[in-house]
Amino acid sequence: MGLLFVWTQPIYAQESAAFENIRDVSPDGKFALRISCSSEPEDPDNIDSSLVTAVDLVSLPSKKVVVNVSEEGTPPHLIWSPDSQWVAFPVSEGHRVTETYVYHRSGEEFAKLETESLRVDAKGDVRNEYVSPVRWVKPGVLLLKQFDIFRGGDRQDATYQFTAKFDEKTGKFQVASKKKIPSKE
Repeated sequence: MGLLFVWTQPIYAQESAAFENIRDVSPDGKFALRISCSSEPEDPDNIDSSLVTAVDLVSLPSKKVVVNVSEEGTPPHLIWSPDSQWVAFPVSEGHRVTETYVYHRSGEEFAKLETESLRVDAKGDVRNEYVSPVRWVKPGVLLLKQFDIFRGGDRQDATYQFTAKFDEKTGKFQVASKKKIPSKE
């Protein structure tokens, strides 16, 4: 029975990754996002989230996992800094909140950074908040977009664009500038 268990484990692993898609390659070509699926999707460029079994940041060409991005769901798009040392991506925390995760590379390792301060304080009773990275202005400086939906009908939804800079001394991001984007009516 032990032999059967050892034998079935690799078969299961192969079945769980019947299809994989590599995308969002770093500018230096050394890393990418790998999306593993239970079966081949009808459209590899628009994968049904129900087919996704794992989403990982992998080194290339070995495809060794360096960061587990998520176990399932819609894969995020990675936003790379031009020097390939920084990567950011949005992560949905339920249907009312999206946060941005940031990793900094040192050699072949990626360290997750504190990103709790990657948001702008909105005045009012916020019901939903979606913060997503737009692009790296330069290494360690990230441009983000935040969309807030307020409770009740007394406030209009608000969109902000802001820049956050990583502070080496504190190990945290600081909002360097922000502007409210007028809503399109």
